[in-house]
Amino acid sequence: MNKPLIIVESPTKAKVIDKFLGGSHKVISSMGHVMDLPKKKLGVDIEKDFEPQYEAIRGKGKIIKEIAGLMKKADRVYLGMDEDREGEAIGWHILQAAGNAGAEKEADRIVFHEITRRAIENALESPRRIDMNLVDAQKARRILDRIVGYKVSSLISKKIRRGLSAGRVQSPALRLIVNREQEREAFTSRDYYTVEGKLGKENICIEAALWGRKGKKIKKFDLDKETADKVVDECSSSEAVIAKIGKKSRKNRPYAPFITSTLQQEAYSKLKMTPYATMREAQRLYEGVDLPDGSTGGLITYMRTDSVKIAREAVESSRKYITAQIGPEYVPEKPNFYKSKKSAQEAHECIRPTDVNIKPEDLKDTLDKNQYRLYELIWRRFVACQMKPAVLEMIKVDMECSGYNFRSNGQKIIFDGYNRIWQADIKEQNITGVKKGDLLNWEKLEALSHQTQPPPRYTMATLVKELENNGIGRPSTYASILNTLFKRKYVFSDKGRLIPYEIAFEVIEGLQDHFQTIVDLEFTAKMEENLDLVAEGKMQWKEMLEEFYKSFKDQLIKAAENMERTKDEETDKICPSCQEPMVIRRGRNGKFLACTGFPDCKTTYNIDEDGNIVKEKESGIKCPKCSSAMIERNGRYGKFLACSKFPACKTTLAIDKEGELIEIPIGFEKCPECGKDTTIKRGRKGMFLACSGYPKCRFSMNYEKALEKSRK
Repeated sequence: MNKPLIIVESPTKAKVIDKFLGGSHKVISSMGHVMDLPKKKLGVDIEKDFEPQYEAIRGKGKIIKEIAGLMKKADRVYLGMDEDREGEAIGWHILQAAGNAGAEKEADRIVFHEITRRAIENALESPRRIDMNLVDAQKARRILDRIVGYKVSSLISKKIRRGLSAGRVQSPALRLIVNREQEREAFTSRDYYTVEGKLGKENICIEAALWGRKGKKIKKFDLDKETADKVVDECSSSEAVIAKIGKKSRKNRPYAPFITSTLQQEAYSKLKMTPYATMREAQRLYEGVDLPDGSTGGLITYMRTDSVKIAREAVESSRKYITAQIGPEYVPEKPNFYKSKKSAQEAHECIRPTDVNIKPEDLKDTLDKNQYRLYELIWRRFVACQMKPAVLEMIKVDMECSGYNFRSNGQKIIFDGYNRIWQADIKEQNITGVKKGDLLNWEKLEALSHQTQPPPRYTMATLVKELENNGIGRPSTYASILNTLFKRKYVFSDKGRLIPYEIAFEVIEGLQDHFQTIVDLEFTAKMEENLDLVAEGKMQWKEMLEEFYKSFKDQLIKAAENMERTKDEETDKICPSCQEPMVIRRGRNGKFLACTGFPDCKTTYNIDEDGNIVKEKESGIKCPKCSSAMIERNGRYGKFLACSKFPACKTTLAIDKEGELIEIPIGFEKCPECGKDTTIKRGRKGMFLACSGYPKCRFSMNYEKALEKSRK
């Protein structure tokens, strides 16, 4: 009898499952999707009920043929893709691509939230059929994204600038970043003052701040400099009397276990891992790694989820672990349960360890650095979520001095609770040794000047949180949304903050004027809800697309007629290289002067707000390759020197803040791999050495590391 066939989407997953089953099944990977819409055309017949024109993905012919051959021989076929819309669609497309072999087999669908021996065996005992509602939801999402991306991207590329793109989820996300930048630009700062100081007696010293006068609260902008200085003058030489001491306890409850969005936020905040990197490492932890005992298995449950649900067995296991390893006093009387959002897919679980008894420290020699850090984060969050709350004592001391009211707030941990495992940034400030009626002297009292700050730019973490709060995107899309914004050169990151390029403002302005629904947050969230309804079988996918396309088609027609084409601004300047006229064009960093002879002539100049050429600062240094003058330029990562003959000569040199040349460390003047000259470059993670033979030679080394080696 032929072996049953299991088809999964990942080769790592296939390898791990094959080990579990000990050769009793044939396990093969499809290497992801095998069919998709065509790359170079719309691929959707809008007139025929939005029928998609799927085709085999280029390069997948060999694997499709292999799968079809194995399906014919197998006595039973199982589809073991991830349990979400995408996984369901991959399984369905495999059956379609396999042709007669797929049609002849009634393939079973097996699902599991973790890749462990127990989970796989349980899945094989309770298979189901392909869920066509999930397939239809994925189909609707793919068609929706294709129509918006294809039609709108084509239009703005013609009207604004070639190579631009728009997207159903990408564009609302970009709008959030652009709107925040506009809020910052429109923000007017206001001055305000506070009065703060230290006071005490003998060995006691506490910090206090002015909060009122004669029992009436002073508001933020009530104090100007003169009034604040007056408070300091009147109080500095006077004693403050403690009028009231208040104490109360507060429970600081543990955080819910991770879902995709919160994992991405915490990984970025605590580990500085981007959402894309977080999902990449989480995928590896989920699919399986080699364990210390020589076995192989997945370390975490499925990482694309919006549910905080925890399996009963996992709850019981964590409570036993806490009792044995941390202490019975840390285990709550009843398990902690958490409520998911209304839109969450409750069939899924939270992101948790598959076995809480596999501690992070057990895996130090097994996992690489990023995998280890991420697993530790997930493990600690999960263990902590089943522990008792931390108990804090909150202390409030009110003082009076010359008719003014001052207050000191403190707190101390009475019981650390979950904070023993998950550091919740609880800052202790214990106020002891004082009682009502005590007189305290000022050691320091001063009026401090402050300015209101504009709303902060988004980080990757805060943008993911904002997208989730607005119902935009789903767990599987947050990382790809951010990745697309960087890839399309709409935004860049500066010290972790997302800043839009100039072109992003123009794109969002055009979309808001002509495609309001595309960038409308509520409309985008409504589309996500409709896709959920399709997945639940409560809405037909064609009905959903028809409803969307009615308004979209009208907007598209009007935009094609009314959206003004961005034209190059004519100037009276002549290109010094080829004598052709020069025009003002827009780039991602704003306006610049360009030769109309492009692409034959690539001469460009930076210009100021009035359109005048910004004179480039000569460094006095000659290009080491062509002896031309090196000029100072500003790049994404700061100032650098560039050859004045660019693009004919692309030599660059690194300089410090004072404009001084940064020397290449001794011993690294030549590439150790190919012998060519090395150069210093600046990147996202700082300065590094690179071979001048790039891309043929990809040698690179951190500058500080090279400098350290050169000193030995």
